Amino acid sequence: MKKLAMSRAPGTVSKILWHFTGGPLWDDQRNKQGKELKPEEGAFDALRSIIATKELRVGAYQELFKVVIAKKRKYDRKIKEFITEVNVPVVVKSSNVCCIADIPIQHLSYHSTRYGRIAIGFHRDAVVKAGFNPVMYSLEHSHLSNAIYEGYSALDDIDPFWAKSHLDDLSDQADIDDVANQLDEIDWGHDQVRESYEKFLAFIKTFESDEFDSIYCEREWRSTSPFSFSVEDIAMIVLPRNSKGRNLYEEYLSETDLPSTVSIVCWEDLIEH
Repeated sequence: MKKLAMSRAPGTVSKILWHFTGGPLWDDQRNKQGKELKPEEGAFDALRSIIATKELRVGAYQELFKVVIAKKRKYDRKIKEFITEVNVPVVVKSSNVCCIADIPIQHLSYHSTRYGRIAIGFHRDAVVKAGFNPVMYSLEHSHLSNAIYEGYSALDDIDPFWAKSHLDDLSDQADIDDVANQLDEIDWGHDQVRESYEKFLAFIKTFESDEFDSIYCEREWRSTSPFSFSVEDIAMIVLPRNSKGRNLYEEYLSETDLPSTVSIVCWEDLIEH
């Protein structure tokens, strides 16, 4: 029987992962990313800073995880009783993240409408070694979102404050000290689980059903730690020639001391080809 030849990988996979420097800033008041692109002058300065420090910092971006809990048990400190709430909306914030995207060169122009025309491309091997991981995409308010939260929310049913308020009911000081120590351990464990959970959420990208053509196709990778890189980790830098009277491409070529192993490419030339 004739064996079928293995086809090449599809053009949707890139060996260069990109960080765009012109994306919208984080809006603290609305707890979400803005829609306006950063001015290209600011994006250019951000590029210079990243290359100079050789570090891609963790940004202000946080994933907001919105779920609705069918039943939630909690201790009411006013009436000193446990109560059950129904259909409780919850918003959980992830840890802050450092973002890059797996975008083939031929698709860069599509993403420029959301993130600008200035970008640094890193070799995929370097990105993997630094601990980045592809995100998991999930529709907001999906059954999956709720399932992910349910296990964690059970920890809120354990209220050390309630237990500590009953320590005086114990007569033996040794028992009181022992229980108090155990409750402190529970407090510490809860904090550790919360921190771990927030880091886990950082690798889940939620989106609305009308964002399939924007958010869903970004193929984002994230890390919860800064990315300290070397010059050898950089594959390509892309800048525009025409930017409100400035030729950022030529300007950067004239000032940079990066080796020839780093390709510095004009945005207009790259997109035209």
